[in-house]
Amino acid sequence: MPAHVAVTIDLVAPGIHFVEGPASNWVVLTGDGTASLIDAGYPGDIDLVRGSLRQVADGLPLSTIAVTHGHSDHTGGIRELLGDHPGARVVSSEAELPNIRRDVTHQVTAGAILPHLVKPRFARWLRHAIRAGGLTDVAVADPVGLADGQELDLSGHPVRVRVTPGHTPGHTVYELLDAGAVATGDALVTGHAVSTVRGPQSLHPMFHHDRPAALALFHELDREWSGRTLLPGHGPILRR
Repeated sequence: MPAHVAVTIDLVAPGIHFVEGPASNWVVLTGDGTASLIDAGYPGDIDLVRGSLRQVADGLPLSTIAVTHGHSDHTGGIRELLGDHPGARVVSSEAELPNIRRDVTHQVTAGAILPHLVKPRFARWLRHAIRAGGLTDVAVADPVGLADGQELDLSGHPVRVRVTPGHTPGHTVYELLDAGAVATGDALVTGHAVSTVRGPQSLHPMFHHDRPAALALFHELDREWSGRTLLPGHGPILRR
């Protein structure tokens, strides 16, 4: 990433920070003497991820990286981070592990993108995705599987796992129980480079593994989380 690129960091609750990156977002959690992440940006975002950890985690060891799904704009920094913090674990829903390991690849295809490249915003998004390392190998070797409804501790914060298939087969959402907030990944976003809409929305259909399921899930979650702070995979934080 160019040196002038910056991120926006919002304090969600004590020890929980939402980081809006250049194209995708991540969440930093601190407490109990460790730090945790939800998602890790594109490969090209690694210096920004590291910088956000320095800024809000102040050198704490990274214990866990919780992954919403295996797309390269959410897992791209993980291998570098595991090099920095070899004791960290990577977790996501059991159904998403093959995508994270790259045993299979559930990612938008060239054939799905091609018809839209006449629109400038799609072309700009594609250029950024390639420059940010979206085509590089982001496979993670040994992620740990989570079950729907399971509760885990992320650096002292109680978190409930919600398996939300649609965008990918094992897409996972994390409810931050002590903050009244939800890390929604790409099940619900508030903006995207190819969208002209601002506010809660489903991603463009070309990005979804199961388009009808993803759209139905978005409407369900938008209603269910009407009183929560939403921490989307793309777009700004939404407090409501």
